[in-house]
Amino acid sequence: MAETLTVLSQRDEAFWIGLALFVLGLITPDTLLLGGVGLARTLIFIGGGILLTRLFVGMFRILKTTVQAGVIGYRQGKRMDK
Repeated sequence: MAETLTVLSQRDEAFWIGLALFVLGLITPDTLLLGGVGLARTLIFIGGGILLTRLFVGMFRILKTTVQAGVIGYRQGKRMDK
């Protein structure tokens, strides 16, 4: 159970970090530069990347669970037919 809570909190933290970086990039002036690269664009890119990664991981987990449930249901239905 402790592992599950740790994983859930890490997923939650990744979302909030990504969202904070994205919003921070939106409110940062475009004139600020970090090594010749716009700081605002960098923050938006990193934050958006984290958010998109979390979105795809969540979609994968939902689809994986759905397929597993479908396979289990199919097997149980086949057993009932015999």
